[in-house]
Amino acid sequence: MNIIETNDYGSIINLPDIEMTLKDFLKYNKRNPVIAFTGPAGIWKSTISKQVAELLWAKLYTELPELNPCLKVIKWTWGKVNDITLWWNNQNFFLSTDVAQIIKAFIHSKKFPIVFDFALTQTLIFSDIKLKWKWLETFNDMFKLQFKSLPKPDIVIELQADNSVIIKRLNERWGKHIDEHIIKMIETINHYYNSWIVPESYQWETSRVLQIQNNVSVEETVKNILYEIKKKV
Repeated sequence: MNIIETNDYGSIINLPDIEMTLKDFLKYNKRNPVIAFTGPAGIWKSTISKQVAELLWAKLYTELPELNPCLKVIKWTWGKVNDITLWWNNQNFFLSTDVAQIIKAFIHSKKFPIVFDFALTQTLIFSDIKLKWKWLETFNDMFKLQFKSLPKPDIVIELQADNSVIIKRLNERWGKHIDEHIIKMIETINHYYNSWIVPESYQWETSRVLQIQNNVSVEETVKNILYEIKKKV
C-alpha cells in the first residue's frame, strides 16, 4: 500500500480545548496502534519491521543514520580514533532525530498504524557503552527528560538471538570475516539487551514489551510476531 505523507499536521490533528503536555497532546486524538522494534545489529530489525509494516498496512518509520555525519567519521576511523566528543555528538544526533521521528509518527497515527524499526532505548544502550564521566551523566539526564515527555508505542518488540547467530548473519551481510573488536562489541550490546534494559525502561508505561527469539528464519519470526500482536492488540 502506498501511504501519502503530509506535513500539513493541522489537517490531521484536532486541537484540544485546554493546554496540555506534548505527550498528552499527541495522545489526544483517537489513533491507530504504534509498534516499535528493537534489538542488536544483525537481528534483522529492518527486514522484519518492513515485512510486518507491509502486512499490517502500516507506515514504517526508520532511524536516519545516513544523515549523521558523526557516524560516518566513526566508521571511517574505526579502531583508530576514540574521541568521546565524537561519540557524544553521535548519540545526541540519534536522540534528537529519533525524537523527531516519534513525534511525526504519532501525528500520522491518527490516519494509519505505525511501525518503527527502532526504539528510543537504543540510544541509551550505546551511550552507556561509549560515554563516561560527566558526558554519560548529562546524556542520561537528557534521555530521561525526552523519554518521559514522549508518548510510548503500544507494543515494543525486542528481537533476540544468540551471539553466534548474529555474528554469522553479519559475516554474510558484510561478505567478510568479522574481527575480534567487532565480535566483542556485538557481545557487549547483546549483553545489554539480555539484561532486561528494554522491559525495565517501559515498565511504568502503557507499552507492552514482547521478547521474540529470532534464531530462525525471517518468515517464521514474522509469523510469530503477528501471532503475538493479534493476542495483545
